[in-house]
Amino acid sequence: MKNIFYLILLYPFISFAQNKAEWQHQDPKDDGVLGISTYKAYELLKNKTPDTVIVAIIDNGTDINHEDLKGLIWVNKKEIPNNGIDDDKNGYIDDINGWNFLGNAEGKNLKQETTEVTRYYFQLKNKYESKSINEINASEKEEYKNYLLAKENYTNDFRTKTENLALYEFILENYIACDKILTEFFKKPDYTEAEVKKIKKRHKELKKAKEFMLLIYADKLTKAKIEKLVADTKRDIETRLNPNFSARAEMVGDKPNDISDSIYGNNMVNACGPSHGTGVAGVVGALDNGIGATGVARCVKFMILRIVPNGDERDKDIALAYRYAVRNGASIINCSFGKRFSPQAEFVDQAMIEAENAGVLIVHAAGNNGTNNDSIPHYPTGVFLNGKIPNNWITVGASSNKDNEYLVASFSNYGKKSVDVFAPGVELLNINLNNKYDLVSGTSVASPVVAGIAAVLKSYYPYLSAKQLKEIILKSVYIPKTKMVELPGRTTDKKDFSALSVSGGIVNLYNAILLVESSYKNK
Repeated sequence: MKNIFYLILLYPFISFAQNKAEWQHQDPKDDGVLGISTYKAYELLKNKTPDTVIVAIIDNGTDINHEDLKGLIWVNKKEIPNNGIDDDKNGYIDDINGWNFLGNAEGKNLKQETTEVTRYYFQLKNKYESKSINEINASEKEEYKNYLLAKENYTNDFRTKTENLALYEFILENYIACDKILTEFFKKPDYTEAEVKKIKKRHKELKKAKEFMLLIYADKLTKAKIEKLVADTKRDIETRLNPNFSARAEMVGDKPNDISDSIYGNNMVNACGPSHGTGVAGVVGALDNGIGATGVARCVKFMILRIVPNGDERDKDIALAYRYAVRNGASIINCSFGKRFSPQAEFVDQAMIEAENAGVLIVHAAGNNGTNNDSIPHYPTGVFLNGKIPNNWITVGASSNKDNEYLVASFSNYGKKSVDVFAPGVELLNINLNNKYDLVSGTSVASPVVAGIAAVLKSYYPYLSAKQLKEIILKSVYIPKTKMVELPGRTTDKKDFSALSVSGGIVNLYNAILLVESSYKNK
């Protein structure tokens, strides 16, 4: 712990000097980088003609006007744009590019929400808070167990947020005081880091101000950034962790616990600054046009389904988004979201069954908690309520570009039974709002790498079923040379990489194509 600002920083990602921007497309053998061999794979496909594949991006929306997504947004040809009529009779008026389940017919859109932990804990609190285990009926014991777990999670979340708020406010208070001292010393407000470093005077207050401000510079903080940390943390306490926050009821107006109440929302799929969903779409298939980032797939259309607020998505929205994607022609669904509880898992279950029966592949991010999904589920889990594992579901952890002990991202969830594969997910060049680009990390970007691979396979080999796509992706993984890797979650424990996922490897598009050509050709 070098200084007091360590707590502010996100997980420290490994810095990649070699081909940082597009490393996910490179080849483990030829380039010494744990990419998915995209360039090499397209050499195998250069004489083939692809079909267009519809990929549903279930997220917080997408910037459908981004320069790197031009021509890639799905258009519902059964719907006449902006005529205020449900032309295709699916219940959703003017759903031209998908649907936004977080809005209303008046054009208002939900951005803030509570977490599922908050909702679930306070839903059960009155029922169980005054009871001991000895007073619980056998039929209620599982629910009571979940209540205790939700209580523990909520208590920890609330404590962490309030402690962080106190820390950020302390830093801001000291920043203001030290900035005042330095401004008076330099007789100007726009002094530089270099000038601060040159201060020689030994005055006690000036010395403290210098030391403090150098820590600020070291952590690349500014007053504006600190103020944002304070404001964001206050907002989270007032919304995400506030059981009385009721924006959903006031704005969307549906019945969240009633799956039959399915007609709500609007067609504004790019509402509320959807940077996350924009980046996810970019990883799958941003144009190979020499501008910014390049996605994995080159012949896709994106169906945009907005269900993820700043908070946790509702089970009903997840289920209805799956249903919409399946019924409107998507072949692949990407889900870069997740939560710790699923009170209406039966809603999601039924939609997953519909997707499985329709042969639609669902790709889901494993989560960024650095925990074992086998013991701490990350919902949706990809397991039916009866314990059966669907044959059309892939859960993805995040890997880095180096074949060494740090090849698993420090934040990534894992699980020998519950995480199927790993995929590049650390510092990928990606698209952002307003035609901008940045480096992103998370299982949220590892998942669309796999969705992109699935889209390529389905595009060039359209006869492949969802079950076969899953089989091929898992069977064709690249097995790294490194065996023992650092276990995610900020530990120094080592674990055999093969024990962290079902496949024991990292997805590889080139290997997948070779496998199709050798074992799945024309089946």
